[in-house]
Amino acid sequence: MNEEKSTTNTSTVPKGAEGRRRINIQQMQNVLLIWLDSNIDETNDDCQNTITKLRRAVNDVNTYTNSDQCLEFIKTIVDKKACMIISGSLGQHIVPRVHNMSQVDSIFIFCGNKTYHEHWAKDWPKIKGVFTDIIPICEALREAAHQCEQNAMPMSFVGTNKKLDQLDPSFMYTQIIKEILLTIKFNQKHIQDYINYCCDAFEGNTKETENIQQLELEYHNKTPIYWYTCQMFLYPMLNRALRLMNGDIITHMGFFIGDLHRQIEQLHKEQYAGTTATDTFTVYRGQGLSTGDFEQMSKTKGGLISFNNFLSTSTIRNISLSFAENATINPDQVGVLFIMKINPAHSTTPFAFIAGISYPGQTSAIVNGRIRRNTTTRDRILPYYLRPYYDRMSPCCKRKNTIFYDRFSP
Repeated sequence: MNEEKSTTNTSTVPKGAEGRRRINIQQMQNVLLIWLDSNIDETNDDCQNTITKLRRAVNDVNTYTNSDQCLEFIKTIVDKKACMIISGSLGQHIVPRVHNMSQVDSIFIFCGNKTYHEHWAKDWPKIKGVFTDIIPICEALREAAHQCEQNAMPMSFVGTNKKLDQLDPSFMYTQIIKEILLTIKFNQKHIQDYINYCCDAFEGNTKETENIQQLELEYHNKTPIYWYTCQMFLYPMLNRALRLMNGDIITHMGFFIGDLHRQIEQLHKEQYAGTTATDTFTVYRGQGLSTGDFEQMSKTKGGLISFNNFLSTSTIRNISLSFAENATINPDQVGVLFIMKINPAHSTTPFAFIAGISYPGQTSAIVNGRIRRNTTTRDRILPYYLRPYYDRMSPCCKRKNTIFYDRFSP
């Protein structure tokens, strides 16, 4: 094992303007990256080039040369998941110490002897692979980050003994904020303020800087749904803002939230005008839930589930099932497949099919935040069968375009 240095990346300690930028970076995604290697030298051009490549996959990169300092940093992580790149020389020593930490989502071993390290790495489920080159690490890291964002959908659970007026505050705040934002007349200045905000937060990230420039030049030439489904910073930023009720980001993104809601609303009117009760269909969403969230959901069996964000689903079961299956690889998570039966004739929440409208390759349906009643099974991947439920709808929630769901037998 190489001798570890006692230094760490000073960017992990906010100071002055750099500190404010660091705080902004931490708010952009629900995932961060930790690179642990005793040979990291940030004054070296090759090292800087590697960090630049890594930031194209995950914006928040934290470098460490000392294992103990790295462990202390992991312990401070709250409401985020960490992906780790660990050198082969430190891997066998540090992986047993971090593998059971709930903050750690996935691990990538970066080494010079792939065959040797693959032998011991196979015993640790969170290790996604052993690599000798940074390019395939970035590709695998991008997939892991996408899965983390999929699993970070803000959700609330309400037991059967609670009234709708006792819903989780995060859900109620989301609905109130949406109503307020829809009354505001945003203009080009608000868009430019958001662009400037992003330029500051993503300074040094060449990929996202290019995306920011594209957004600034072409925002009005493409649809809000296109931007939401595009592989860029918008989706994870909005997802995290609504998950943590971050007023600063929500305010900056207010124009986009309003535009996206109105487009879904318009598409819903166009696609479902004159529908009847016989036009019921089923959509799916697969994701991972932390064991803590799963236990909370299990305790509210027969209660309500709310998704406090715009929700992407698919009409193809196997696509959503693959997300749930991928989640089961992580011992800290349970795979869940939400199966939602939709009746457009009774819907009060706008939703729309976005094939041909979204970013190429995205063919799902998208809806606003919704509430559903849940049920459970004992399988490793848990199917939750959901359908509209109206009896308990209060006038307040009707005004907020909320749908309730009751369970049904498959």
